[in-house]
Amino acid sequence: MTVEPKPDLRIGRVLKVHGLKGALRVELLTDFPDRFAPGSEVVVAGRPLRVARSEELDGSMLVTFEGISDRTAAEPLAGAYVTVPLAEARALPADQYYHFQLVGLTVFDTRQARQLGRVVEVLTYPANDVLRVTDGDHEVLIPMIRSVVRSIALADGTITVDLPEEAQA
Repeated sequence: MTVEPKPDLRIGRVLKVHGLKGALRVELLTDFPDRFAPGSEVVVAGRPLRVARSEELDGSMLVTFEGISDRTAAEPLAGAYVTVPLAEARALPADQYYHFQLVGLTVFDTRQARQLGRVVEVLTYPANDVLRVTDGDHEVLIPMIRSVVRSIALADGTITVDLPEEAQA
C-alpha cells in the first residue's frame, strides 16, 4: 500500500547559502513574508525546521534556521522549496488564487467558443503569471491579466478567457 504524500504550499525557494553561519537567501513565493518570522515552523527539502532569524534583503529573505549553524549544514538545502502544510493556506481576497487552485481547471475561450484544455502549470514572471494550458496535442500560454482572463469559477472547475486573435492556438 502506497501512502500519498500530503500536499503542501510553497512559500519560498532557497536560492543559496549566505555567509559561513548557515544563513540562507530565500526567494519569496508568498504574499505573506511573516511566514518567515522567528519561531515559524516550515519544511525545507522534506525536513521540518524552525526559523531562528529572518530579515528582508534586496527583495528576498535572509533566513537562519535552528539547528543549521554553518555553511556545510546549509548547503544541501540550496535549491529546495520552503513549504507549509496546505491546511495552513491563508484566505485570499476574492479575486486572488493560489497556483494549486488553478492547476487542473478547464479553460474556455469565448472568442473561439471552444475549450482550450486544462491548466497544467502556472508560470511566475515579474509582470504577471502565465497559465500553461494543454489539450494533449496543443499547448497555449495565457497571461493572467484582466483583459484576457474574464472569470475563474473554482466551484465549476473553469476559467473563461478572451484570447486576442494573435494568441489563438
